[in-house]
Amino acid sequence: MVKRAWQNWLARRLPRDHQVQLNQRRIFILPSGYGVLYLVVALLLFLGGVNYENNLILALCFLMVSLFVMGILHTFRNLSGLTLRAGAARNGFVGGHGGLAVVLVSQGQPHRSVWLSWPGQDAQEVSLETGEEKAVWLNLALPRRGPVRPHRLRVESRYPLGLLRAWSLVALEHHCLAWPRPREDAPSPWDGSGGSGGTGRHGSEAFQGLRAYVLGDSLRQVDWKGYARGRGMNTKLFDAEEGERLWLGYDRLEGLPEEQRLALLCHWVLLLSEAGQPFGLRLPAMELAPGSGDEHRLRALDLLALHGNEGGQR
Repeated sequence: MVKRAWQNWLARRLPRDHQVQLNQRRIFILPSGYGVLYLVVALLLFLGGVNYENNLILALCFLMVSLFVMGILHTFRNLSGLTLRAGAARNGFVGGHGGLAVVLVSQGQPHRSVWLSWPGQDAQEVSLETGEEKAVWLNLALPRRGPVRPHRLRVESRYPLGLLRAWSLVALEHHCLAWPRPREDAPSPWDGSGGSGGTGRHGSEAFQGLRAYVLGDSLRQVDWKGYARGRGMNTKLFDAEEGERLWLGYDRLEGLPEEQRLALLCHWVLLLSEAGQPFGLRLPAMELAPGSGDEHRLRALDLLALHGNEGGQR
């Protein structure tokens, strides 16, 4: 109950946004562990100075308190005015880690020894000069498939004296995509011309060249003559019509659980991309035209990650 009330209060006071500038409303400040000890020593000095009527001890006590009060101002100012913006994202596979970039912008003053972290992760330190802009990459665990939104980012500083801890809990509007973890324990889910299980050769096709054999290729396309001459096992490539391109189909894995289907499709997306084999991807709610290359591979992985999520297209 208390935790929920705290989260609701944070949501009202510090709403999620693409860019946040720290100000008096968004910064909290309390004594650090050393600060509490520092105040206890000052209090003991005060009691001793009053008890023994020692002006030097009282002067030292007042000096310590003055430094502490000045520390409050400078620790707050070190965070005040700092702007944080959601940056780029590095997607990853389920069970691994992705990455999110947090862009820090210093406008009117420098910011020293600022620490950034998400709950349960090691903090990273960054300092900025006036007018400087820096991007800090933070790892993000990917426990499930689909868009993974991080918890609130803790922005903290104890500069300059270490006696006080100023912090803010910033909620930036960005996320990573968690791709399915690839599996290879089932037949290939592809569909060629006429619904065949491979990319069969037709008389109208023009020979394009050779590539390394990939598990699941039709044995009729293997360059057996080259294999007999010791050139390794290669597959012949032909220029087929659009309707004869290789398609990876979700429906061809009928009878398997949804996540297992996506994991198998992910495995073949990676395998075919590595081999340079053009392919298309058919999912129940979306389709990716045949293509090849790194951009095509990433687009296919993103579609697998977004399957079943509302607003599947990014």
